[in-house]
Amino acid sequence: MALRDLRDAPEFIQGFWKHTRFYGDWRRDKYQFPIDKEETNRYDIFHKFFLLARREHVFTHPIPRPNPRVLDLGTGTGIWAINVAENYLRDGHIMAVDLNKIQPPLIPRNVETLQFDLEEPSWEPLLKDCDLIHMRLLLGSIHDSLWPSTYRKAFEYVLSHGYETGAQGGIADVDRHTMPGGYIEQVEINWLPDWHGTDIPEHSFLMEWAQKYLQGMDGFHRSARVDTSNVKAMMEAAGYVNFEERLIRCYVNPWSRNAEERRVAQWFNLCLIDGVQAMSLAPMIENLGMTIEQINELQDAVKSECCKLRYHAFCTMHIWTAMRPTR
Repeated sequence: MALRDLRDAPEFIQGFWKHTRFYGDWRRDKYQFPIDKEETNRYDIFHKFFLLARREHVFTHPIPRPNPRVLDLGTGTGIWAINVAENYLRDGHIMAVDLNKIQPPLIPRNVETLQFDLEEPSWEPLLKDCDLIHMRLLLGSIHDSLWPSTYRKAFEYVLSHGYETGAQGGIADVDRHTMPGGYIEQVEINWLPDWHGTDIPEHSFLMEWAQKYLQGMDGFHRSARVDTSNVKAMMEAAGYVNFEERLIRCYVNPWSRNAEERRVAQWFNLCLIDGVQAMSLAPMIENLGMTIEQINELQDAVKSECCKLRYHAFCTMHIWTAMRPTR
């Protein structure tokens, strides 16, 4: 795979320090989480977890059209887009969009990165007629009032006319039938834990953390709460059809006898424990009045609880897909 050389990009990311961590400076205070090396490394660890949890499926539905076009919204380090370009859609055009320019200097030639604010009224610079618009862990990054318009704008950028396939699935002018238009896929995690079995801690620090995190994000009016019925209603109001949801349990420790489940849990444990501080600092300090010391104490308590194999706690991954109907 040929690489696009972006080594002439700025040597230093524009940003500022607060709460002992480094945050992005462009459109300051829209993204409430650090973008330092520690956190970008965690983004990449999260990608590995998602691959394992989804059994190497980076998106849900096959894309049979040649030269597909894909938008990755909230790409972070761009690792999903790069993985897709290198291993799944080598003939595709993938635009990776994020508020922060934290993508690597060397990327596949069929990946284009764009620093862009998804809350802008117009998405004119973005790739159009897409087979897939992908979002992952975007809850908390969009203002609550702007989610309906975000889904509407995404709808306008999804391929609407479908395409024709022959009897063998190739593009043809005979024996044709119309395939659906493009689709949207959003992957989120419900941080409020549940438990498998009846052995539940009398006071769960994991639950305490999740409740405080979500409450803190509510204070920014950038909710990180998972609400499937609301998402479905907003997508359908935007024009999407065939809404589907898939749920995957994300166990916080490797208690299972199943080797594959243990491996997935080990990666999620790493993502969660390493991310508690980064996710907590701005929402809990600025909206709940907590101190860094209190957050670090809560992080230690969460880590201790999550490493006790007697507690079979899990968070839930939600995978939402919906199609744009053909004209």
